[in-house]
Amino acid sequence: MFVNISNKKVYELVIEQIQDKILNGELKKGDKLPSERELSEQMSVSRTSIREAIRVLETIGVVESKQGDGNFICTNIEKSLIEPLSMVFKLNEGTWQNVLELREVLELQTVKIAAIKATKEDCKELKTIIGAMGKENSMKKYNSKKIIQLDQRFHNKIASISKNYLIESVFITSSKLFERFIEDAREKIIENYRDEELLFENHRRIYEGISKNDPILAYEEMKRHMENIRESYIKTIG
Repeated sequence: MFVNISNKKVYELVIEQIQDKILNGELKKGDKLPSERELSEQMSVSRTSIREAIRVLETIGVVESKQGDGNFICTNIEKSLIEPLSMVFKLNEGTWQNVLELREVLELQTVKIAAIKATKEDCKELKTIIGAMGKENSMKKYNSKKIIQLDQRFHNKIASISKNYLIESVFITSSKLFERFIEDAREKIIENYRDEELLFENHRRIYEGISKNDPILAYEEMKRHMENIRESYIKTIG
C-alpha cells in the first residue's frame, strides 16, 4: 500500500514513493501501477497530482502508458537513461570528444570483463558477427550501412558478455547518444576506416582476445581500435 502524504509539491512526493518502491523491489519492470483513482485514494492526494507525477515519470522513461490499459513500470531501462543523458549533453554544449571519451572508458573496461567471463557460446556468436563483417569487407560493392549494423552488434554483444546489466544498460545508452551525435558523419568515418583496412582487422583481434579469455590482449586491441576511431574522426569532422 502507498502511504498518506500531505505537503507542497505533492506530485514530487508521489514520484518519490513510486521510485522508492522500484528501488526496494516492490515494483518491477512491467508491473502495472494502480489506477489514478486508487493512487489518489491511497495517498490522499488529488488525481491532478497523481496525473502530473505520472507525466513526469513517463517523460524520464520510468513509466510507460498503454492506451486503454493503464500505466506500467518501463521494461526498457535504456529509455529512462538516454533522454536525461542527452539533455545533459546538449545543455553543456557537449562535443564529439566528450562522447568519445565516455565511449573509450566504457569500451576498455567492458572488454576486459567480457574476456574474463566469455563462454564458448558467447565466442561463437562473436565469431559469427566477425565472419559477416569479413564477408562484407571483401565485397566489391561495399555496404557501409551493413558494416555499421554489424559494428553495433559486435560492441553490444561485448557489453552483453560482461553479464552485468548495469554495464550493459549504460553501454547501450552511451551508444545511442554516440549514434545520435555522429549520425551524419558515420558513413564517411566507416569509409575512411575501410580505406586504411583497419576496421575488420581491429574487430578480429578484439575477438581473439575475448575468445582466448585474455583480458590484457582484449584491452590492448580495444585500445588500438579506439585510437583508430579517434584518428578517423579527426580526419572526417576535425
